[in-house]
Amino acid sequence: MIVSHLHRFIFMKTRKTAGTSIEIALSENCGPKDIISKIDANDEKLREELGFAGPQNLAVPIRKLNFRELLRLLIKREKTNHYNHCTADLVKHRIGSEKFDSYTSFCVVRNPWDRAVSMYWFSRNRGDRHAIDQSITFTEFIFSAPRELITDQDIYMIDGEIVIDHIVRFENLRPELDEVMSIIGIPSLTLPHAKGGTRKDKQHYSLMFDDKTRDFIAEMCAFEIKYFGYEFDDQR
Repeated sequence: MIVSHLHRFIFMKTRKTAGTSIEIALSENCGPKDIISKIDANDEKLREELGFAGPQNLAVPIRKLNFRELLRLLIKREKTNHYNHCTADLVKHRIGSEKFDSYTSFCVVRNPWDRAVSMYWFSRNRGDRHAIDQSITFTEFIFSAPRELITDQDIYMIDGEIVIDHIVRFENLRPELDEVMSIIGIPSLTLPHAKGGTRKDKQHYSLMFDDKTRDFIAEMCAFEIKYFGYEFDDQR
């Protein structure tokens, strides 16, 4: 997630939609007061090698903390920071409605079935303590994964309404992203290859599904499937 006060834009980072690559590329254009969320160590190394700004201005002001966050600060001395997949309601609360509504905001969405397969392989092969056990099958993952790993709605919606100005489709990433950059007024982004190598099996996403998992994703992601016109391209 990036909030640029310099260029008056908000990048809401969804999952498995080239978000880290976009975030790294956007960092080149950020000023010292902009909020840049932290990414994993390998990707931070890539960002540093490119000479772009790294994580900064992460601490959430005390006046913006909710009750649970205040307790954690007072009792455990744990600070609350902005994070990469922050939800729209949190960002709006933390930076204020005026900035949230007046800045140009954007995010990326992806076919939910394709995205679920990508999320599964990433979760298996991410190489840190958050990786799932290698024995967990795709079906088990789909039925047990937290909601936020299945749908990104909370990142671009508040109370059932889309609150982000521009939603780029992953399937048409380059031209749609260029259009948003033109609106913001910064150069077209050169996207680095971040978070690569976690999807070992490059077969068509539909081959991972049976009817039950296909229908489960259809139910969980009914809004984005209908709103963005996504379909299950069945090549089984």
